[in-house]
Amino acid sequence: MDNSRYKDVTVRRGLAYHYYLSAPATGKSVLLFLHGFPSTSYDWKRQVVFFQNLGYGIVAPDLLGTGGTAKPLDDKQYR
Repeated sequence: MDNSRYKDVTVRRGLAYHYYLSAPATGKSVLLFLHGFPSTSYDWKRQVVFFQNLGYGIVAPDLLGTGGTAKPLDDKQYR
């Protein structure tokens, strides 16, 4: 996975999210890769490279509490 394609965004709730983003080639779909706990978006590295090379767009976030994304201490933030 190309590290330059990782992005960061802070949402209205004030939580920061870290995610991998790759635009699709013309006419191709965007694939969303969601990991389980306690993994990160990097666990999809082989699939991301495979589908990205076929021209598909990719979105692979580090879900809340993992990787480069916020790790709130308040359980209610995970809703």
